[in-house]
Amino acid sequence: MRQVAIVGLAPSTHDDAPYEDPDWEVWGLPWDEEGWPYFDRYFEIHPLELLRKPEARRRAGYEDRLKMLDTPLYMQATYDDIPNAIRYPIERVVDYLGLDYFNSSISYLMGLAIAEGAKKIGIWGVDMDDVELISGDPSHTSEFAYQRPNMEYLIGFARGRGIEVYIPSESPLVKFHGDGIPLGVMYPSYPRRYGYLALH
Repeated sequence: MRQVAIVGLAPSTHDDAPYEDPDWEVWGLPWDEEGWPYFDRYFEIHPLELLRKPEARRRAGYEDRLKMLDTPLYMQATYDDIPNAIRYPIERVVDYLGLDYFNSSISYLMGLAIAEGAKKIGIWGVDMDDVELISGDPSHTSEFAYQRPNMEYLIGFARGRGIEVYIPSESPLVKFHGDGIPLGVMYPSYPRRYGYLALH
């Protein structure tokens, strides 16, 4: 059975991914300092011209790091400057999913795992909780607010296709968050289900 582990940067479960388990193919991001160099496939979907800007905040020598990878490196195009880059098969994935909806790098990993016929997908280090990643930098404060619905859609799509999807219990993905939901001028706290003050 083909199993794909998708690894993001959230510290809650990042280190729990099956890095050394031969039953899993582990996919991740090349700017992951903790996961480097354990992944079987890397994905850098941002265009090279943007990655070269200091505002991208990639580590020093990041482009050289990409060039040294001897495992598959998926990018949105092939580049003369990065001869090991493989073009991400966007048309194939979009055709399989039936829509062109990707709001995060991780969603491209999920889409390809689905399109390639994985039987089980595990998701570690992907909380997509709306937290501030860089202290004092408002550009990152709400980054996950628009990313999470896309990932949860893909999880549902995968399960609908009969793919087993494992999500660690610590991850907030596909879980209800019951605080701050208005009812008139009240803001009741629902423990685990919308509208229910207690579970029966």
